[in-house]
Amino acid sequence: MYLSILRLWNFRKYGVGAENAPGLEVHFHEGVNVLIGENDSGKTTIVDAIRYALRTQSGEFIQFEDKDFYQDTQGKRMDEFKIECVFDGLNEQDSGLFWEWLSWNDDKTRYLLKVWLYAKRKDNVIIPTFSAGIEGMAERMDSEARDLLKVVYFKPLRDALTDMTHGYKSRLAQILGAHELFKTLKDEQGNNRKHKLETDYEHLKNEIENYFKDGGSGAIITGDINNFLKEHFLLKGDPRNAQIKLTGGELTEILRLLDLIMEGNKSGLGTLNLLCIAAEMLLFNNQKKGLKLALVEELEAHLHPQYQLRLIDYISSQQNNEQFILSTHSITLASKIRLENLIVLKDKEAYPMASDYTMMNPADYKFMERFLDATKANLFFAKGLIMVEGDAENLLIPAIAELLDKHLHKHGVSIVNVGSTAYKRYVSIFKRKDGKTFGMPIAVISDLDERALEYYDDNSKDRKTPEYWLKDTIIQELKAISEEVDYDSMACTYSSLTAFENDVRTNKTVNFVPVKETIDRLKAVLTEKKKTKLNEAILMIIREEKIKRLKKEINIGKTEIFLPKDWTLEYEIAGSGLYRLLVMAIKVAYIEKNNPEYELTDDRLLELWSEVKENYPDDHKPSREDSYKIFAPLNDGTVSKAITAQYLAGMIAGQLPPIKGNDDLKKKVKGIIENDERLEYIKKAIEHVTANP
Repeated sequence: MYLSILRLWNFRKYGVGAENAPGLEVHFHEGVNVLIGENDSGKTTIVDAIRYALRTQSGEFIQFEDKDFYQDTQGKRMDEFKIECVFDGLNEQDSGLFWEWLSWNDDKTRYLLKVWLYAKRKDNVIIPTFSAGIEGMAERMDSEARDLLKVVYFKPLRDALTDMTHGYKSRLAQILGAHELFKTLKDEQGNNRKHKLETDYEHLKNEIENYFKDGGSGAIITGDINNFLKEHFLLKGDPRNAQIKLTGGELTEILRLLDLIMEGNKSGLGTLNLLCIAAEMLLFNNQKKGLKLALVEELEAHLHPQYQLRLIDYISSQQNNEQFILSTHSITLASKIRLENLIVLKDKEAYPMASDYTMMNPADYKFMERFLDATKANLFFAKGLIMVEGDAENLLIPAIAELLDKHLHKHGVSIVNVGSTAYKRYVSIFKRKDGKTFGMPIAVISDLDERALEYYDDNSKDRKTPEYWLKDTIIQELKAISEEVDYDSMACTYSSLTAFENDVRTNKTVNFVPVKETIDRLKAVLTEKKKTKLNEAILMIIREEKIKRLKKEINIGKTEIFLPKDWTLEYEIAGSGLYRLLVMAIKVAYIEKNNPEYELTDDRLLELWSEVKENYPDDHKPSREDSYKIFAPLNDGTVSKAITAQYLAGMIAGQLPPIKGNDDLKKKVKGIIENDERLEYIKKAIEHVTANP
């Protein structure tokens, strides 16, 4: 059996939904479940709710507090909360153990076990009650059955030194005491008999006592103590004598004397935590019946990343009807755990990432897991997210945001460089089958990738100007062949018959038959018509259609795509008021590539800036031809886009000449970024993810 659903009403940050729906509902599955999210996203609340309702193997005392009850926006604190746990996957043994409290799933094909913890506040007293069974007919569960639902709990930031060291509070003693080796033993008559450790300890006690008694080697010590007492402290005639002996002798007292160590010298926190976890796993694996559920808060506490990975590999490998619910802040762990095992917490919602809940297909899962593993991306811990497809955006956007007084790190915004135009895969991770969307704003910044006319050169074999069929010139012929196509929704231009056919199939109606024969006739119309060479008007149509299509595919909820006016970010900058800074950055990148011995001091950078201003005076406005000429070295690969972006970002951030120490120029650059239409999409993307909720 395993914990399938957790529902909370008025517990801590989670209130009550519409029509008394739970304030939070979390779906778990067998095996490993990992709760991830930013601070205060609800990870500890979920873990505490489970252990409050089910209690723990360690028998820790749970003290309910007023702050466990939900407080609304007006400051009113509720007087009741309810926690519901639903268990699924019951086998025959489980069903027998909990037979009195079983209910059915919705289609009555299997048993479920439902339990509830209620708590009420009255006269400054909190009264908890626990029940199980069918809702509305629930009964109290006896203590023996309830003990079978206890969980193993790994505390966060645990004091492993205290837990594994002898003493009254020794966690090691609790773990050993719960092991079957230390259960109460019975003789043939049914009477309790002593454990071997107790009898051995009794022998040790006798030997130590004899050592200090008359005739023993230590008798001189007890003799001196008693002489001192009689001569200086005790009253005359007092017959008492001091003795040196081992105290106790019961099994629990013996276990509290034990330490768990790995080496003679004092171990570090990491090693002590490994010992602590190993001991807890001993207790967990020893459980033979009932629920086998381990709650692990902050698995990474005090552990080196390699230890974290070893530990999660072990937990993930367990398949013996065991369930683990873990919480983590570690991007190392989050990137290694299977995506389907994650439960993301955002804005009082829990989002399981298993295939039953997301819009991702199996290929998407494999792709995303490789990406998360390779990049250690922290997209699940952010308050906002910017997806970019290249190094230039990755380097420039933080610098631009800072100049606009919208520091990304202050807003909890992360940038994820997807490295390609495959951002659709990444966006799909946030789309849900239930229609819910992640509460955080997501900006996808992409190139439009429609080349400027200046790129084409009909004298070059590889750069001839493309030609297109225009739908408007052939629409009547198409309609004469078939009216069963939504021509209005089709593209306005086609560069190939394949693109046309795909568009027809996408926009055909249900009555469109026979498909192949009709499509062949439609394609024949195109082949009879002469294509039109790409011009500025056609290019504008192509760009507008692409922008419309991409927004339709990507924009949902708080996820929006932001696209440039014409081509790429670098091309837009080349046509904006920042074009001279780009020229400067390209010059520097060229020098770094071709003359690495050249020392680029601040004085030499200022000399380069003087050359740029001489070629492009203050009153110069770049034409389309100028823009492409500036951009061409980046497009042709003559210089590195990444290095160019690095220097440009340094200038925008005011760390490199000519901006460094030049407040007037820095102010001018900020004004350009705020008002230039070519950079508007970058500014809007930053505003989208940093806007107050």
